[in-house]
Amino acid sequence: MIEDISRITGVEDVRTYAGGEIIFEEGQPGESMYLVLSGEVEVSVQGRIIDTLEPGSIFGEMALVDNRPRSATVKTSTESRLVPVDYQRFTRLVKQSPDFALQVMGTMSVRLRRLLEEEVQRQRMEEELKIGREIQLSLLPSEVPVVPGWEFASFYRAAREVGGDLYDFIKTPDAPDQMTVVIADVTGKGVPAALFMAYGRTAIRAEVMNGRSPADTLQRTNRMILMDTQSPLLMSAFLASINLKDGRMTYACAGHDRPLWVEADRKEVSVIEGKGIVLGVFDGVIIEENTVDINRGDFVIFYTDGVTEARRDDFEFFEMERLVQTVVSAQCSSAREMVNIIVGAVESFTGTTPQADDLTLVVARRI
Repeated sequence: MIEDISRITGVEDVRTYAGGEIIFEEGQPGESMYLVLSGEVEVSVQGRIIDTLEPGSIFGEMALVDNRPRSATVKTSTESRLVPVDYQRFTRLVKQSPDFALQVMGTMSVRLRRLLEEEVQRQRMEEELKIGREIQLSLLPSEVPVVPGWEFASFYRAAREVGGDLYDFIKTPDAPDQMTVVIADVTGKGVPAALFMAYGRTAIRAEVMNGRSPADTLQRTNRMILMDTQSPLLMSAFLASINLKDGRMTYACAGHDRPLWVEADRKEVSVIEGKGIVLGVFDGVIIEENTVDINRGDFVIFYTDGVTEARRDDFEFFEMERLVQTVVSAQCSSAREMVNIIVGAVESFTGTTPQADDLTLVVARRI
């Protein structure tokens, strides 16, 4: 191919590029194709390198032929000598050298075949992620409990197709007056976090159904994680066992964001304190267990760090202070309304910035 091009090119047609120099970018007009005489160039799409080309290679031929914008960015990896071939020269070469035409067609065929394979893989992965999302959502409550004297509301939105946040409402047959509220957050995102979350949910549910207290449940779940998984992921969790009759809430925290407690009588918002390390780090951790009395009209707001760490384009975070201000100024009389106000405040704050972390909220209100 080099000989074919050299028939109609001279020394003046060869261009020398320094290493790291951009030849063209995605979206630009495809006015020329290029032949690599020496050096090395890299091809990238949306910042991801998809190919490295050596001497004798051509690039840019597809945009030249179909007269469409560039689909990739090409820049030199090392100092390189390239020959640009515009459309007029390209048509002359095709007429003069059938071998040249066949080589260009062969190169285009290989690249089209690779693009087709990548598209098939992308569609397959999308389908698998869709199934994974359906499975994950099936592990979350399909609806909130309806309990006399109480209101519950929830919100969940993953940052990706699947996520690592968890919330649950657990009632045991042996304790009909108790409701255990669980909220947890797995480090990381995507499929690995979702799988780890599913394992943590199973472990926590098993311990609660066996009548374990919140602290004991978290300590035993920690041991199960360390014994049965090889994952480097960790999980924070907050468990609250609520007596639906008298409002006493017994809780334990494993390194999770502390819930907010809105006391109707005192018109105050406080943080429910508790000590405990995230699950999956050390064996034999001690997790504190405490109790508070939830009175009529009170709200308890459970959340993951997807709320407080929601950020804008300027990298400013929503943070705890803004969450507390939102709750203090909220004029609402139901758990669902409180959820909507908080989610609305987060969305108003972040604007069009893509969601960076899973966002989960659970609100309980005694009425």
